[in-house]
Amino acid sequence: MKSDYTNYSFFFALLLLLTGCSTTTIYLVRHAEKAQVPANDPPLSTQGQQRAQVLADSLRNKNIGVIYSTNTLRTRSTAEPLARELSLPIRPYSPDTLREMARYLKSPKAGNALVIGHSNTILPLLDQFPALHKEKAIPDSDYDNLYRVKVQKRFLRPQRITLTEGTYGTKTE
Repeated sequence: MKSDYTNYSFFFALLLLLTGCSTTTIYLVRHAEKAQVPANDPPLSTQGQQRAQVLADSLRNKNIGVIYSTNTLRTRSTAEPLARELSLPIRPYSPDTLREMARYLKSPKAGNALVIGHSNTILPLLDQFPALHKEKAIPDSDYDNLYRVKVQKRFLRPQRITLTEGTYGTKTE
């Protein structure tokens, strides 16, 4: 006959497995280089198309389950190579919903994600996690930043959020 201690240990181990720890990774980038054409919604330049492919190559094996983009041609085009490769839709989000977006991305159901935005939305989105970042602004000529936010959901403890700042593709100024 099993002791009560064994039964409690089994129950606790089962509870830990069901509610346990997990890590979600959110990758945030600004859209790739845009064409220098007079347009409200410019397409990507040739260099931007190449950068979008490098992004896809960089994130191919990162278990991305969802891709978010603002509703502009340059952000959707930056997302397209990875979305096509992973057979994922590109889900639109609005820059005026950054707080709600961060709250959802931190939730257990979100999974690994790529978020593509603009020079004036990426850092404010990072602030919603909160994640301390070195950059105070993203210059108009800067397209190579790759922010990786890890959200660790821990059993009976608060979430742990860490930020890694890096780059991808050809360095920009």
